[in-house]
Amino acid sequence: MENKTNCTVEKAIGKTVVIAGAGDALGQALTDAFLKRGWDVFAGYPPDGPRRPQAERLTCFGFDPCDHAYTLAAKKKVGVPVDMLIVNIDRTFGDPEASISDPLDFDSLLAAYDYNCIGALRAVNAFLPLLEEGRGKRICVVTTARSSNNGCTGTTGYAERLSRAPLNMAMTQLFNGLRPEGYTFRLYCRDVEGGNDAWAADYFIRDRSYEPEDLKHSDEERIVLRDWMAREIPW
Repeated sequence: MENKTNCTVEKAIGKTVVIAGAGDALGQALTDAFLKRGWDVFAGYPPDGPRRPQAERLTCFGFDPCDHAYTLAAKKKVGVPVDMLIVNIDRTFGDPEASISDPLDFDSLLAAYDYNCIGALRAVNAFLPLLEEGRGKRICVVTTARSSNNGCTGTTGYAERLSRAPLNMAMTQLFNGLRPEGYTFRLYCRDVEGGNDAWAADYFIRDRSYEPEDLKHSDEERIVLRDWMAREIPW
């Protein structure tokens, strides 16, 4: 009964979320979680890939992180004020077991950077005007614990680490510029070995502005990376 009540309230409020990257397991879990809560969901899928059927409060569109013109066209298709943008793009390039001591595949390094880091910036840049018109002004990004500089202990996955660490810094710079305008940010570290992906939606939605301004707990006044157990990942 409580869930039904929450969905009714959410639907009456009329909140809208754009999920740029809804095709993988996490994207599907996020889509289901927001629909269950009564949000209007715009879900972005690879242009030539399978999509979910259109449904009540669900609109699907093509999304290519490497094509800015295509992303701008997707923004026009959404065409309504947006309360939350979720960027969920994650692709591995090259040999995931390669290390710095192996011959480097620079093409893979550049491709990973263009897709995982610059692709996220393309999405934010395209949908920012719609976020400006919305009431939520929240930007959420899915990353991995492998993006952490302080927590980096392995030597493999070089392309992924190089493409994810700059993403953290890019979000920090966006935070510095947009937080004074009322924007908040959430960075969720996907657990590649499992976990409760549905928790990510709760973390993205939760308002932590009422919490004490403690650097260990406040997620409103700084960039924080958290995993599916709500643990903070140092970076």
